[in-house]
Amino acid sequence: MILGLVVSLAVVAAFVAAAAAIRRAALPAAVSPVVVTALGIGVLLAASGIPVARFTELTRPLHPVLGPAIVALGAGVHANRRMFAVIGRPLAVAIIVGTLTGIASAAALARGLGLGPLLTAATLTRTASTPFAVLVQSRTGGPVPLAAGLAVATGVIGAVILPATLRLCGVRDPVVIGTATGVAAHLVGAEAVGRRDPVAGAFAGAALAGAGVLTALLVPPLWHWLGG
Repeated sequence: MILGLVVSLAVVAAFVAAAAAIRRAALPAAVSPVVVTALGIGVLLAASGIPVARFTELTRPLHPVLGPAIVALGAGVHANRRMFAVIGRPLAVAIIVGTLTGIASAAALARGLGLGPLLTAATLTRTASTPFAVLVQSRTGGPVPLAAGLAVATGVIGAVILPATLRLCGVRDPVVIGTATGVAAHLVGAEAVGRRDPVAGAFAGAALAGAGVLTALLVPPLWHWLGG
């Protein structure tokens, strides 16, 4: 128990240090504190020979705080509450359509590529932020570590590609950029756009939370059908 708390606190400290360093250096979107921390932990585990299952067990004290971490995104929503009140309906429609498209495309991709059961299960939650992906996989008996890794990878790819794609399409509105990024690139993308524009970051946070809730509500009942 004590060792688990020590390891969990070390992970939090590493994340905070990475986030501070990245902000000071004004590094690009691809350099996310989530990614830097994950890579650092991966290197340490490989060098020390500690199994991933053992590390997951040691960091179990962090699991209950995943939910509150998402709730903390509400600070940005509160700061821009007047804008949310004005465009609440189109925002909700965008989140719903984007989430349904993400789930359907994930299922179609898995079937089209003939992915195995584990990869298929992990793919179904790739468009949900890591806390929601972990929640869904835990409830359905899916591969939690693989799904979490895929969710982070999806966020990194989205954070790198999406802003450039939106610029090519002539999109400059921070509300649109934030909403699209939150749905498609969730936590990593939200953190990246939030560094550049607080309004975009707030809408990205709201979008990733909405997409995560929808994923958690829709995927478990349809698990066996979506997984083929």
